[in-house]
Amino acid sequence: MKIRILLVDDDKNFRRVTALALEKAGYEVTTAIHGGEGLAVLERKAPDVILCDLNMPVMDGLTFLRELKRRSVEIPVVVITAYGSIESAVDAMQAGAFNFVTKPINRQELRLAIDRAADVWRLRKENRRLREKVSGGRAIDRLVGASDSMEHLRSTLSRLAESSVPVLITGESGTGKELVARALHYDGPRAEAGAFVVLNCAAVPGELLESLLFGHRKGAFTGANSDREGKFEAANGGTLFLDEIGDMPLDLQAKLLRVLQEGEIERIGDTTPRTIDVRVVSATNQPLVKRIEEGAFRQDLYYRLAVVPIEVPPLRERLDDLGELLHHFLVRHGAPDAMIPETTLEELKKRPWPGNVREAENLIMRVCALNPGFLSLDSALVQAQDGPQTSEPGLFDPKNIVLPEGGVPFEDVERGLLEAAWKQSGRNQTRGAKLLQMPRQAFSYRLQKFGIIPKHGSGDGPGA
Repeated sequence: MKIRILLVDDDKNFRRVTALALEKAGYEVTTAIHGGEGLAVLERKAPDVILCDLNMPVMDGLTFLRELKRRSVEIPVVVITAYGSIESAVDAMQAGAFNFVTKPINRQELRLAIDRAADVWRLRKENRRLREKVSGGRAIDRLVGASDSMEHLRSTLSRLAESSVPVLITGESGTGKELVARALHYDGPRAEAGAFVVLNCAAVPGELLESLLFGHRKGAFTGANSDREGKFEAANGGTLFLDEIGDMPLDLQAKLLRVLQEGEIERIGDTTPRTIDVRVVSATNQPLVKRIEEGAFRQDLYYRLAVVPIEVPPLRERLDDLGELLHHFLVRHGAPDAMIPETTLEELKKRPWPGNVREAENLIMRVCALNPGFLSLDSALVQAQDGPQTSEPGLFDPKNIVLPEGGVPFEDVERGLLEAAWKQSGRNQTRGAKLLQMPRQAFSYRLQKFGIIPKHGSGDGPGA
């Protein structure tokens, strides 16, 4: 794989000549005219080495270096400084630069500095990946679920992450196909080599999809006011995730097939091919074989995309994972202490879950929004499904209470409420007080008053 360089220099002639010489020497070069533009490039792609002049308008080299450090960008920087400006080079080294070269540039020295910096970057990335493997910090391992189908999926992804073969991910809407694609990218070597870029083929009109994929030259069509990089170039070195690939127009499918075959793209309005190194991962919830029979999808493209097909199972086929998924979403949406009674979980397993994992997360989001501070998913689900508690008369609404003819001691009612809250909270005073909407001190006093906990004792269980 070519060493990728970001060259940041405001001198147009120097930038052109240096880029041309480096490309002839086998490097891949992207250019920027100042530090601000360089930062914008870094948001789209990750080079192996940054070459940066110190004296530039808008954002000079030292400011650029400090901003890289602030953003925790570890890519090595070789600064370019004028002959005799060694003090500036020292300042740059103190600001985090890896090395420096002086103008006029000795091309052999420049290539040597670039190669050394690239070697250091390669070792840094490899050490990081090794640390992640030792610590178990893989993205694949963060896919939620311990069912047999999820274990099989993780095993398959682990074998594929190190390769660059195209993968076609199938499955119903809401099963998590994009999460699977991200895991493939971030657990493989392309995570440090390039970006993970997403394009939803169903969300973009056909006439714009080509421009988004391949980019365009200024003036190529009405509204093309400047050159624009496409998704393939933005993902160079990394992964391009084409979601809803089954909705791509037929004419564009032919152009995508050519890119996969040749490893080159042409921007709209341009005749110069650009070499790209991109892993394509695609996804669909449609039966592509049926689409092929209908003439809506190219068979040759299908076999290019589906070198390895992966199916993500629907939630109804892995209900053993439901409890873990719900708890995962409770933590994500701010209710880590909420309990899921076993009876509630069993009832939820009877649902058809047509929206799959996305539907499960939406359920938890709705519960959390309607029931801030809730402690049991059981009672919160009732409110989330039947509307807010205030929309209908509640259990203790006066119209719903019928007292026996002989009356009832108020202390028995109070004791009953206290004991119910104490039990439901897991013997936790803070949670119990919330259930009865009273201060914790008042709840503790009443527990002691009725002998539910010893006087002057906390009475809190392990979850206090």
